[in-house]
Amino acid sequence: MPRTTTTRSRTQAKRAPHRTGHWVPEVSPKGELFLKRVPGPGKGHEGSMNYPFAQGLTFVARRWRNLMNEELRALGQSQARWGALYWIAIFGDTVNQTELAERIGVEQPTLGRVLRGLERDGIIRRTVATDRRARVIRLTPAAKPLMRQINRIAESVRARLLEGISTKDLETCVSVFARILDNIEKNERRRA
Repeated sequence: MPRTTTTRSRTQAKRAPHRTGHWVPEVSPKGELFLKRVPGPGKGHEGSMNYPFAQGLTFVARRWRNLMNEELRALGQSQARWGALYWIAIFGDTVNQTELAERIGVEQPTLGRVLRGLERDGIIRRTVATDRRARVIRLTPAAKPLMRQINRIAESVRARLLEGISTKDLETCVSVFARILDNIEKNERRRA
C-alpha cells in the first residue's frame, strides 16, 4: 500500500507544475494590460485560456504598434501612414480610396486624413482612373526612399521584439493566427 501511495504522489508531483499556475490578465498602476502567471489551477475547462489569449493578443498588437509609432516619429511618419503606403504598394495603381479602406479594414474618414497628409507631403498622388468614377492612388518617386527607411525600422523592431523566440514557436503562433482568421471568415459568411 505505501508503495502505491508513493507512486501516486510522484505522478501527481510530476503533473503539478501544469496545474499549479495559469495566465490571467492584469492591469498595471499605469493602466497597461499585461499577462501574469499566477499559482493554482485555472478554471479547468477547454476555453479557460480564451480570455487571456484574446486580451494578450490585443495588448501585444497595441504595444507593437505604439513602439513602431515611436520609432517612425523620427521620420515624421506613423504606423497609419506606413500601413497605407504598404497597402498602396501591394495593390499597385489599381486601388481607389474606397477599396483601400475596405481592404485594410479602416474607416474611410480615417484613411482620408492619412491620404491627404501623404499627398500634401508628395508621397502619393491621386489620379483619375480610366473609368473616371474614382481616383486611383499611386506612390510617387519620393515614396521609395521613405519606404526603404520605414522597412529598416520595421525589420529592427521585429528583430528586437521576436528575440529569443524559436522559429517553431513563431510557426505555431502563425498557425493559430491562420485558424483565427479562418474562424473570422466563417463567422462573416454566417452573418451574410
